[in-house]
Amino acid sequence: MTDTLLADVKTRWTQLRRGKWGDDSLMQVLGREPVLRWLLGFAVLCLACFNFARDLNDPPSAFWDESYYVTALERYEGHIASYASHPPLGFMLMKVGRDLVGDAKKADSRFLAEVKKTDTRKIPKGYSFTGVRLMGGLFGAAGAVLFYLICLTITREAFSAAIFSLLYVFENALIVHFRAGHLDPFQITFALGGILVWLRAFCDPQKDSWKHAALFGALIGLSFMVKVNTIVLLALPAFTALRDLMRSRWPMDRTIGHIAAKAVAVSASFTAIMVSIFVLHTVLNPVAPDFKSDAGRKDAPFITEPYKAWLEQRGPLTPQVLYDATNGYFRFMNNDFTGIVKTEKNGSNPALWPLMHKNITYRWDAHNGRTSYVQMAGNLFNWTLGGLALLGTLVLLAQRAFQKKPWLDTHDMDMAAAIVGMWVVFMLIHIWLGTQRVMYIYHYFAGLLLSFMLLPLLYQVLKSRFAWIEKHKDYVLGVVCIGAAAGFMWIAPLTYHQPLTRAACEARNVPFKMVPCQPRLKPTPSPSS
Repeated sequence: MTDTLLADVKTRWTQLRRGKWGDDSLMQVLGREPVLRWLLGFAVLCLACFNFARDLNDPPSAFWDESYYVTALERYEGHIASYASHPPLGFMLMKVGRDLVGDAKKADSRFLAEVKKTDTRKIPKGYSFTGVRLMGGLFGAAGAVLFYLICLTITREAFSAAIFSLLYVFENALIVHFRAGHLDPFQITFALGGILVWLRAFCDPQKDSWKHAALFGALIGLSFMVKVNTIVLLALPAFTALRDLMRSRWPMDRTIGHIAAKAVAVSASFTAIMVSIFVLHTVLNPVAPDFKSDAGRKDAPFITEPYKAWLEQRGPLTPQVLYDATNGYFRFMNNDFTGIVKTEKNGSNPALWPLMHKNITYRWDAHNGRTSYVQMAGNLFNWTLGGLALLGTLVLLAQRAFQKKPWLDTHDMDMAAAIVGMWVVFMLIHIWLGTQRVMYIYHYFAGLLLSFMLLPLLYQVLKSRFAWIEKHKDYVLGVVCIGAAAGFMWIAPLTYHQPLTRAACEARNVPFKMVPCQPRLKPTPSPSS
């Protein structure tokens, strides 16, 4: 058997050297759609890893929410029970990254566990951010593959799906935020997984089952257990149900029963994930906090006596302890939500998010006449396409509703209606949230990706109607590819903390202001009379 295997390997190697695979040329085999899907998916992964997971220790200083999250991570390092403004899964994944890199002991940072937020200047010299940021970068790259699979589900063709996935791969706003110690890469990647499962079920009746509904609920549950605002994506199955009800005939007992079964599956899996993560968080962190520290004092009002007794090894681990720990976490988050400020200088109006309002300077460092930035600034080309895709889809949906055009009564337009509906629900809820607390532009990431998904859908619909798009599709896709790459490279110095002269910085503010160039120029003194 071994000899046969070796002979087969030698034969294949000889064929490869001659540019053949069996009776076909190697290029013919590689050009086949099933093979191309795998090859292009791997290419997307490699490119995304290069964009999202490189130079993770640059800058070697904390920025934005890292000043909160490095303190939470220290408590996880010490297995200290604690609460945070967000559910625990993201912090647990950060710790996995730190364990993989093994850089937790490069500097003694245990004192950071005593506070909920630290002055970044107090982080000890030599502290490594590579481990803290690793899992965010890797999840960002995984999200690119999921977005590629979403585009592949929409276009059903590998090459165009790979091109449209570049909207994610070359999106500066995602890259700058995901290659940091932030929670959003975990949240968005799990959310994309849920969207992919929903979309495949929407497109294929054989996958529109309670099992796929349960998987969808689990993935959205994982996203929720990182940051809670993606719970709005649970509305997606409602759009499937609405489509099914509109297309069903009376009596609709089977349709309603099918919808109810899927709703139960989504709810059950979502709840199971939520409970499991909270139980895991509690069990993995059995050390009582120092109630005299700042962090301990803030947690103390939400720690019940049975939970405290278990932490101090005075009582057993019981279901009551697990319930109290979970309930206390929710009460802490709710208290944090009600106490958060409603406005601050970096906050943005959710209604203006599609216009990239408002960019944030996470950090800047000046040296020898040049300044390096970590700037939350998006790829203007991508955001423009996302906005145009939204407008174009709304126009087509209006035509479908009021003019009854047959070429718009398609499955692709059903998908477009569901995604636009989800985008509208997302925006309305976040506009309301903007009246309750300060919101930031990165809260729009899920909505931004929904708008990106509309572009391949719009391409599919218009390609079927206008022959010239099909005839010149290579040029159309080429514009998307070149535009996304060029937009990314232009903003990349702001994404990767690369030094810029003031003139180079100001050039990035044409035609729209992307970054306040630093340091600020001193006003020119008026000439003496």
